[in-house]
Amino acid sequence: MSGEEKYLTLDALIEQDACFAIYRLPGEQAPRFAMQTGENALLLNDVEELNGQHGFVIAPFRITASSPLILIRPDCTDLCEANTNFRNKKWGKTDTELQKKSKKSDYSLIFQRFHEPLLTGEMEKLVLSRNRTMEREEAFSPGRSFFRATEKYPHSFVYLLHTPQSGTWLGSSPEILLAGSGNEWKTVALAGTRYPNSGKVSWDDKNLREQHLVTSYILKQLTSFQLAPEINGPYTIKAGALAHLRTDFSFSLPDNRKIGTLLKALHPTPAVSGLPKEKAFEFIADHEGYDRSYYTGFLGILDPSAETNLYVNLRCMQIGRSWLTLFAGSGLLASSTFRDEWKETEQKLKTMASIVK
Repeated sequence: MSGEEKYLTLDALIEQDACFAIYRLPGEQAPRFAMQTGENALLLNDVEELNGQHGFVIAPFRITASSPLILIRPDCTDLCEANTNFRNKKWGKTDTELQKKSKKSDYSLIFQRFHEPLLTGEMEKLVLSRNRTMEREEAFSPGRSFFRATEKYPHSFVYLLHTPQSGTWLGSSPEILLAGSGNEWKTVALAGTRYPNSGKVSWDDKNLREQHLVTSYILKQLTSFQLAPEINGPYTIKAGALAHLRTDFSFSLPDNRKIGTLLKALHPTPAVSGLPKEKAFEFIADHEGYDRSYYTGFLGILDPSAETNLYVNLRCMQIGRSWLTLFAGSGLLASSTFRDEWKETEQKLKTMASIVK
């Protein structure tokens, strides 16, 4: 199958409302494919219900009726064998679902709202996100954009997916939530952002503190399961034009039948939500001003009997019929400033904007 045929097949699957995901793991050359045929994908009400499951997971930041936890059964794992004529139904997502575009003045007001509980000490950290909506050009191809992203971001998890419940999403993420096979598993703490113009990256106290909070949280969650991880980091990694601080956790998981329980304990990490966990989660829902949907959720293949690769949905876009909505966020501490956080989210939005042609 030629490159052009792959693009056309993926675009046709979206048009026919298929349940599928195509994804490329960091460092790999060839993408992997998972498509469910027949009945609808499995919808779950709680992350813990992933215990004993197998398939491609699409988890939102917060599970709601409009953003369910979705599991695609991998009936077809070869794009060349995907039948683009198995449904006559056309996908039904409409422009009424267009996200409100965030303006700098709006962001300033919400930043102040988020910053206040940090200054008073009520919260240790809060992640504030925003989105940008642009017109979808007639020639835009989700399939072509996916392969463009795989070339541009070789060290990230890159995906394109569509289901009737989620619509179409395309993204690139450097952040593992949980990955492993057999007894060998890993997760990471990814926090702190720089956008260097040279090879040298320096880290200030704010970014080091942010990384420490996420690292401490993950270590606490893992040890609550009597897991003793080997820790490596923090160290600097590059993700496109951005640099992040990363700490790796490697651990043995004797019983992988409770992956969903472990995922529930980890998600959402302070890297995408805040601390204290539940209080920050509620604060974001009440004050951020829009529905994140699948942005800052997690996704990837779950297969305890073989190999699991689940990533946090960071640099991503939602694809509508006539629009594209891009998402980005940044971690706020008491020392954060509006100017720095706005600039950081602007840089992060460029990750997806750079593949829209």
